[in-house]
Amino acid sequence: MKGMALPSRTLPARRPGAPGRAFHHGHLRQALLDAALAAPDIEGLSLRQLAAGVGVTAAAAYRHFGSREDLLCEVARVGFERLAARFAQAFDIARPPVDAAEAQARMLRLAQAYLQFADDEPALWRLMFGAQAAGYRAAAASPGRRNSYDHLPAALLGLHLTGVTAQPPGERDALFAWSAIHGAAALRSGRVPAALAPLPELAREVASRVIQSLRAPLAAA
Repeated sequence: MKGMALPSRTLPARRPGAPGRAFHHGHLRQALLDAALAAPDIEGLSLRQLAAGVGVTAAAAYRHFGSREDLLCEVARVGFERLAARFAQAFDIARPPVDAAEAQARMLRLAQAYLQFADDEPALWRLMFGAQAAGYRAAAASPGRRNSYDHLPAALLGLHLTGVTAQPPGERDALFAWSAIHGAAALRSGRVPAALAPLPELAREVASRVIQSLRAPLAAA
């Protein structure tokens, strides 16, 4: 009636500790992963901290990840999948390069893809290649499935098959090339001035120096 105040609607009281967000079955796990992937310091995360960030209890988070290490292993697995996808865009590992120019371009694109990944996802990159890297790589590996590291030996082999390098690549060649590219990313992450050149320029410099170092003079006829 006119002049009569309507009764205000009373919302049900929220139970202390109740989650502030409802998740459908199976969605909480993905929400926790997404939150971890977006964190500025993934290595320093705790499940309790992550749970609070998405508005659920720690007990709810532990139903999806048995421990902090379980969570970080899954985050690293996602990271290796993302890196492998970038390498797959750099070149088709199943198709050998047709000539020396393409073989060298592949090495350049591989270096650029890795440096760009480290630039775009620094916290994830640090997790994947930090103190626990070996364990994370092992956990991410799938039988019969290519992994991100396969692209580097393939790029080096392409250099040999097209005559850019004289000797077939060995493990030490791969270690040298990996050290150069990863080292450039680490220096860039540490804000070392020489590594802060525009990324395409840095990638070209690193790739060309790797190729020059692996190139051996052909024997005289």
